[in-house]
Amino acid sequence: MLSEKNTLKKTERLKSRKLIESLFADGTAISHFPFKLIYKTGELNDSETNSKIAVSVSKRNFKRAVDRNYIKRKLKESFRKNKFSLYESLQKNNQNAYFIVIYIAKEDMAYQDIEKEMKLLLNKFIKRLESDK
Repeated sequence: MLSEKNTLKKTERLKSRKLIESLFADGTAISHFPFKLIYKTGELNDSETNSKIAVSVSKRNFKRAVDRNYIKRKLKESFRKNKFSLYESLQKNNQNAYFIVIYIAKEDMAYQDIEKEMKLLLNKFIKRLESDK
């Protein structure tokens, strides 16, 4: 897995409206400021990737689309850099996961802070996955 490029492929992005609606309807949430993570897990099937991610930034907190898109780029980049520990845990447990990361802070944060908090959120998510099995 480490020999792959460190990219966020199109197959790793959650775009299905049905999956997103099902996540909000009956997904499990984890909060770690400045994020809220909503996820669903299942048995691994024959798909190309074992997880899909979507990111969201509230229009209520950030009125300008430029600001929302900038924060979303930072969220995706921090996930892209730190996704391998999550993928290893999912493969070890023979699971797949779909999740949405929602940015709940009211102000923009520096990229270094977002990346640090994303690592903590992913570690919290991995611990929850391992305790749920």
